[in-house]
Amino acid sequence: MIVSLGDTAEDAERWWQAYQLAENDQAGELGEHAEAGDEHARRQLASWLADRARTEEAIEVIRPLADAGDDVAELWLARWLADADHLSELRQRAAGGSYPALHELASWLADHEHLDELRQLMADHRELLASWRARQHHMNVRRLAAELGDEDARLTLQKGLARLRERAAAGNEHARRSLDELAGNPDWQQFLTRAEASLGGEQDDQQSAGKHERAERYL
Repeated sequence: MIVSLGDTAEDAERWWQAYQLAENDQAGELGEHAEAGDEHARRQLASWLADRARTEEAIEVIRPLADAGDDVAELWLARWLADADHLSELRQRAAGGSYPALHELASWLADHEHLDELRQLMADHRELLASWRARQHHMNVRRLAAELGDEDARLTLQKGLARLRERAAAGNEHARRSLDELAGNPDWQQFLTRAEASLGGEQDDQQSAGKHERAERYL
């Protein structure tokens, strides 16, 4: 049985007791309180374990609270499942409607470049992943978003590639190597072509403006 959190003096006392036990590394007593149904103790024990890189134990401790619908526990569990590479459970929870699990799964897939699965996840959950997608600076994530019809991602990606071309043309070795790597990947061809066309158009506009300015000087 889990003792529910509430706005009572008793609840505040239980929170303070759990906090003090964690601060004093009384993990055994915290565990006893957690087993007796104290949510505060369970949460503090899970955090105490995670802080000491005992992620597997933290997962086991926090899971009952997440399963009971505790929002913070659900967030922590999703994060720790991703940290521990528990992809099967993370996928199950994401498929079951867990918003934190969905975001953590998307981040894990992006970081490990599992792009086919990430593309499908982004296609299946466009709205739920909109805020996650907007926070991403990973070029592969932006490319996938652009391919799925995100116009903002396409424009941002195009501008980024154009700037990368400018730096490479100016002699930046890192930019040149990055472009070479992208050029060897067929998934990037259409975006590189558009970026080159965009950069050429900007240069033409600048040259035209310069000619116009010089012409005005003689009027």
